[in-house]
Amino acid sequence: MNNEEINVNPDVKTFNLKKEVFEWFYTIVIAIIIAFVIKAFLFDFVVVDGPSMHPTLVHGDRLIITKLNYKPQLQDIIVLDAHYKNREAYYNDLGGMNAAEKFFEYFSLPQGLKHKYYVKRIVGMPGQVVDIINNKVYVDGKELDENNYYKGETFEYDSNISFPFTVSEGHVFVMGDNRPQSKDSRSSDLGEVPMDAILGKCTFRILPLKSIGVLKH
Repeated sequence: MNNEEINVNPDVKTFNLKKEVFEWFYTIVIAIIIAFVIKAFLFDFVVVDGPSMHPTLVHGDRLIITKLNYKPQLQDIIVLDAHYKNREAYYNDLGGMNAAEKFFEYFSLPQGLKHKYYVKRIVGMPGQVVDIINNKVYVDGKELDENNYYKGETFEYDSNISFPFTVSEGHVFVMGDNRPQSKDSRSSDLGEVPMDAILGKCTFRILPLKSIGVLKH
């Protein structure tokens, strides 16, 4: 048998390496795009921070938020951006910005204007009248049935939010289930929440494992 020397063209090696690098880069870019789309439009994750939703949710709970075609409903548990209104006002003071300009401007924002996520429960929808009578929540003159998640008393805050309160169009009124320890729409620091500030509905608890399951009213 004759020994034949096989010569490999170095240009072919270079081409194959470039092709492999490109394929890896392409795969990574596609994966990032898919992850962004899922996070932005389908679902996301949030960690409960603090006691304001106790006993329904406790500090450290990991939740799934659904976003696709979500339409807020009374008594839904939602995630909202508490700094949304102030941030939009800041952008408007700068003359208004499009989405791309807001994205780049975000990195230079003061900490008090960056995203701050709260988990709360909707107790008032647009146009509804929320009232606190004898330490109970009333919506449009009817006591809100909260027996499944809250059995204590609800108090007004010493703020410029007065009751009865009519929820503005395009907004919701929210409270935490742990009323004495919740910064919510009763406080002028948050007030009623624009629909655009809602990230989605908390639908499923994934951690801790002993509490895993669907979240209900």
